[in-house]
Amino acid sequence: MRPLLIHSLILALLFVCCDAMLGVISTAEAGEAFFGWIYTADIHPPGTFEYEHRSFLQRSQSRGQYAYLQNSEELELGVTPNLQVAGYLNWSYRNAFRNGIDGTTGGPGVSMFEGPNFNPYSRLSGARFDSASVEVIYQILNPYTDPIGLALYLEPEFGPREWELEWRIIVQKNFLDDKLVVAANLMGRHENERYSDRTTNRESPLDVTLGASYRVADNWFLGIEGRVHNEFAGILWRSPDHSAFFLGPNVHYATKGWWVTAAWRHQLPMTLAYNRDQADVMWHGRIYGDEHARDEVMLKFGMPF
Repeated sequence: MRPLLIHSLILALLFVCCDAMLGVISTAEAGEAFFGWIYTADIHPPGTFEYEHRSFLQRSQSRGQYAYLQNSEELELGVTPNLQVAGYLNWSYRNAFRNGIDGTTGGPGVSMFEGPNFNPYSRLSGARFDSASVEVIYQILNPYTDPIGLALYLEPEFGPREWELEWRIIVQKNFLDDKLVVAANLMGRHENERYSDRTTNRESPLDVTLGASYRVADNWFLGIEGRVHNEFAGILWRSPDHSAFFLGPNVHYATKGWWVTAAWRHQLPMTLAYNRDQADVMWHGRIYGDEHARDEVMLKFGMPF
């Protein structure tokens, strides 16, 4: 837990420094996703809907070919001035071939579909329906009318081979007449995955993410976001596995009828492994195996109505 606390305190300090240097606040309209992975504290007004599509691509490991594309179709609804709910359908596509450090085929989203007769040196590809999710966001403080935005997030997810509970503490602050949006999330997940051989994998990641997005022209925002990912074995942080670090840019464009956001983040060569199994799937300072890819790309599209 000590490395996690150090990383979390660093990001919290950066957020406070941004707050101190740029303390100009004003109001603006809410509802757009300025970031690829970071949630903001603004929610939809009561009685309004939004359709959102998300595509999250993990690509490239230490060698060979690897791509894992996760897609979500989401419908969001503003229920009260402080409550927003949503439902998703999640599906994915994977294509991997000899991408492991040892030359075998695997990786996130791939290994759990290897059947008992799978040749570990062959290609594995295909699409499938993954799960259905429900999302609830409760806004405690409004980022446009209060000194700072604060919201709580809860998302249970259920599928044929997995269940997951994700939660977030969301902080947002706007500066410079809403030209600059700064947001931070503390995110936890409790995961249970069942493989084809009927074994199970239980993990409990804990992430800290921080980002800033600045309006550079009418309708256009450019920004950056970072992630400190801390992986633990077991449903409730039984023992630490590794810490990985990601950083990359984002771009957001919005009109009255729709918006789109694209983001990329790169795994930095500074992973910390806390046991031998995790160290064995590291290559040149990055961790692969069933954990991560070298690059992550997010594309989001929204249409309010």
